[in-house]
Amino acid sequence: MLHATSLSRRLLLAASVFIGAALIIAGVVLFFVLHRFVQGQIDQRLDTQIAFLSSMLRSQNGTLTLAGNADGPPFDGHPRGWYWEAIGPNNTLRSRALGNRDLDISKIAIRPPPPPPPPPPAGEDRPPPPGSRPAPGDDIGPDQQWLLFRILRTTVSGMPLTIVATAPRAAVLGPLREAMTTLAISLFALAIALVLAMIFQVRLGLQPLERLRRSIAEVRAGRSDRIAEVQPREVQPLVSELNSLLEQNALNLDRARRHVANLAHGLKTPLATLAVALPKDERGTEMHGLVELMERHIRHHLGRARAAALNGPTRARTVLGPHITDLGAVLGKVHDKHVDFNVDIAGDLAVACEEQDFDEMAGNLLDNAFQWTRKKVDVYAGVKDANSVVLSIEDDGPGLDLEQVPQVLQPGQRLDEHAPGFGFGLSITRELAELYGGSLEFQKSPAGGVRVVVTLPKALNGAE
Repeated sequence: MLHATSLSRRLLLAASVFIGAALIIAGVVLFFVLHRFVQGQIDQRLDTQIAFLSSMLRSQNGTLTLAGNADGPPFDGHPRGWYWEAIGPNNTLRSRALGNRDLDISKIAIRPPPPPPPPPPAGEDRPPPPGSRPAPGDDIGPDQQWLLFRILRTTVSGMPLTIVATAPRAAVLGPLREAMTTLAISLFALAIALVLAMIFQVRLGLQPLERLRRSIAEVRAGRSDRIAEVQPREVQPLVSELNSLLEQNALNLDRARRHVANLAHGLKTPLATLAVALPKDERGTEMHGLVELMERHIRHHLGRARAAALNGPTRARTVLGPHITDLGAVLGKVHDKHVDFNVDIAGDLAVACEEQDFDEMAGNLLDNAFQWTRKKVDVYAGVKDANSVVLSIEDDGPGLDLEQVPQVLQPGQRLDEHAPGFGFGLSITRELAELYGGSLEFQKSPAGGVRVVVTLPKALNGAE
């Protein structure tokens, strides 16, 4: 499925995954950094309290005494969990917040203290040895809440004692939760900003491909012969190759069309002449059937060859209105008669036919209409369906019996032998229409003459 999706989706998906992973990793790292920072602040506060107690403790006849008040904030009981205790061999001193309760440290797995810092330069005071620094621990306190412990085993006047200071775990988790909430909001806002910037970057980066698609659509619709050469450096080689391919195809198309035209003139015209020259007796009728069979085979294979040369009518595009108007103006002068020539065609309506082929079809039909009309020729064109255009040409002439249609479509056949022409126009028009996948139909005109309806493929628009 990943191969079938668009480039923009693949880029957006990949970038979103990397951005999300990077922000998650950054959040986890910042969590541990903040946790260590807040934990260090609490440990420093407890170690300060232990150092203060150690300086105020005295030993009198084996009994611990305290020279002063050691219950300053936050060890005054507000909030709970901030306690201290000094345990001697004969008595125990406690903070007022503890009352008569004891801090049970017998079950605490005291973690070893951190390693000492490196020795200071000469002339500076050395830090206390590891044994004189409090060790960390954690356990449930007398208020059934988790406490962080700092425990120091030391001596006062040669008497061993243990000094304990505690802080509630909420003292670490509370500030950490507030900091992480703010950090999470900031990271989420940053993620949205990065995704929006990434979407803008992807859309901006893929714009040349969209312009290239539109240029190719213009070529396919027949409105342009080449793709615009002004392209980004990364796309330029592709555009050059496409233009070279279009030029080569155009040369091959022209060469094939010339061969097809030469073959058509070299074979069809002698056959048509032979058909006209054959006698009307029984032998001539038999030979006439063979000539018609040869003509059908030639028309069939010429049509296939020409369709292969065109490779389908997708690139051909002919706008109907200007061509019909120009043909009407020329034929009005050729036939030297005043004809009320009416054209009802949308200005942008186009068929997927080569211009010379359309001119030949429309010219043959309009020539017949101008020749037989009394005073009026109407031309209408419109969209038949999503893929077809219908062109209607009708006159007010003497008309045509619909039973005579098969005869007039035969090459070299004419209903009026005295009228100018050779009888090939309608057959050629039918062949060209069928070559492009269309059709030719004769109907009675309401004005009394003939209505000829040609169906041709609709030209593609540039966005299609």
